[in-house]
Amino acid sequence: MRLEWIEDILAVAETGSLIRAAERRNLTQSAFSRRIRMIEEQLGAELFDRTRKPVELHPAAREQCAEMRDLAVRLRRLAAALGDDSSARTHVVIASQHAITTAIAPGFVRRIAASREIGIRLRSGNRDKCYAQLLTRQADIMLFYATGGQPLTMEPGFVELRPLGSDSLIPVFAASRMDALEAEIARGELPVVAYPDDVFFGRVLRDDIRPRLAGLTLRPKAETSLTLAALQLAATGVAVAWVPETLARAQILSGHLADLGDRWGAQPLQLMAARLRAAHSDVAGQVWEAIAAPD
Repeated sequence: MRLEWIEDILAVAETGSLIRAAERRNLTQSAFSRRIRMIEEQLGAELFDRTRKPVELHPAAREQCAEMRDLAVRLRRLAAALGDDSSARTHVVIASQHAITTAIAPGFVRRIAASREIGIRLRSGNRDKCYAQLLTRQADIMLFYATGGQPLTMEPGFVELRPLGSDSLIPVFAASRMDALEAEIARGELPVVAYPDDVFFGRVLRDDIRPRLAGLTLRPKAETSLTLAALQLAATGVAVAWVPETLARAQILSGHLADLGDRWGAQPLQLMAARLRAAHSDVAGQVWEAIAAPD
């Protein structure tokens, strides 16, 4: 349980209103409500009875208010005793989509580490999980992909966005097994590695890629939420996988993978960084600026 979470919960309990609690926490109501939802998801428990107006804590949570107040005081005292205030921090937590963690984030970390005594804690996850970590202040910065059809909806007054460049989602397959793939295509079938519909690349594949494949019957051979796993499935000839070009580049250049983007098109991806507009530690500010700096 993080101190910020406790303070958010107590703000609602003490003001009796999400609106007044958001004002106390210097957030918009929609941003604060979303953060409360994220806290509940992280804790695995519903804290508030939203059927009541104004919203109320569930009895089990209300019974813990005194304990939470005491815990908040003790956490503040502990932070002060350890000197763990924002100005003294020497590490920054970056939440990053899996594919970015593998192919792109190492370059950012190298650039930061080369000139600063800053530790980077890199946390990999799907896009929604990374956003939850940002909102609940488990991460200082988020790295993620977006497309025109799949933007990440954020509060403009609450979250600061910064474009970092571009990538593309491309279809790839084992170069040594292209004859077998062509035989399946001749029968009107395309073996594919699927992504779950509830993850970012699953929605891109469903909404942006599949309409381009008219005339082919898609045969999912495997499903994974990890782009690195999808890449390896394609490399071993299981099925065609759509993966970020930066992730597949080395194997394409080595000749192990065939880039089928000319055949079925590449989906442009925007590489983005996000952080909350609240106060930041000095090192988090340095990393934010270093990420956007050119190589």
